[in-house]
Amino acid sequence: MTDASSLRAAGVFSMLALTLMLLGTAVIIASSGTAAQDPLETFSAPEAFTAFLQAADPELRTALFLDGLFALSYAGAVGFAVIGFRDRCPPAAWAGGIGILATTVLDVSENLLMLGSLGLAGSGQEISGERITVHVFVSGMKLHLAAFSLIAFSFTLPERGLVTWLMRWGGRTIMPIAAILFVTDAFGMSANASLGVFVAMIGGFALQAILMFREARHLQRPV
Repeated sequence: MTDASSLRAAGVFSMLALTLMLLGTAVIIASSGTAAQDPLETFSAPEAFTAFLQAADPELRTALFLDGLFALSYAGAVGFAVIGFRDRCPPAAWAGGIGILATTVLDVSENLLMLGSLGLAGSGQEISGERITVHVFVSGMKLHLAAFSLIAFSFTLPERGLVTWLMRWGGRTIMPIAAILFVTDAFGMSANASLGVFVAMIGGFALQAILMFREARHLQRPV
């Protein structure tokens, strides 16, 4: 696969990831919030955690289906992008590529963990504090690795234009800060940080799709 082909593939996956994020948001809004995953990524009392799961079925299953497709999409978006830009900074490309694959594994693991808890809650069992801790741990590791991957990825981007500037500094600042604020709930900003992560991802995938198709066309121009 040529660099131009890799960048076009990254553009397609970016558009797919963006579409799946918007569909997932529509499911959450239509379910009045019961399909949201955020409450399952933070600590709460076992009875409250279990009650949320019992009220979330089947809407949460739909959201997890879309999230599974989303995980594959962002892996393709970042993975093919670092392949296309690998010559700009090979160590960063390796770090970003391996990081996003590890993030995908954690994301899928988190979804499977949620599905297991959904089944337990549906059978009338209360989710234990230990299992809730695993939920929070996997989610936190996923977000930290995602932030690291985007920081590494930002060092492979070409240094021209507003789109790349926004992607570079958004990936190095907004996403890492928002992700860690959500995980730690520092300053009581977990809810606001969750919105920040969402906005950063929506904007990031839109900008990435534009950049990938632009750079693919640039590579195909006659020298």
